[in-house]
Amino acid sequence: MKYIILLCICLSIFSCGPSYNCDTSSENYRSDECFLIVERIPRDIDNIFDYRGINPITKAKCNCNSERSGRWWSLYSDHIEIGDTIIKKKGELIFSIHKKDTILSFNFECDGKVYK
Repeated sequence: MKYIILLCICLSIFSCGPSYNCDTSSENYRSDECFLIVERIPRDIDNIFDYRGINPITKAKCNCNSERSGRWWSLYSDHIEIGDTIIKKKGELIFSIHKKDTILSFNFECDGKVYK
């Protein structure tokens, strides 16, 4: 019985990782950018944001992989289709999906606060 209680205590202590800091995350997200006309939709695995296509400015093949912002951007994957243009400008906290007739813009939100 002592071992079970000790195991429960250890699990509860080690399962609590460092708390998520919204301000730090918002500053990290500001430094990323993405300009992409979507040509390939990624497989839906682990919320990885791995869209590929063409940069509308340079016309070069590119992708919008980001270790920092990928989880934030993947929240809007359901809205993205082939032919859409994804825009996230460096220094801003707005993720935009440009469709043929509509622009969807999403501000970074964390703990009920909207970051701009």
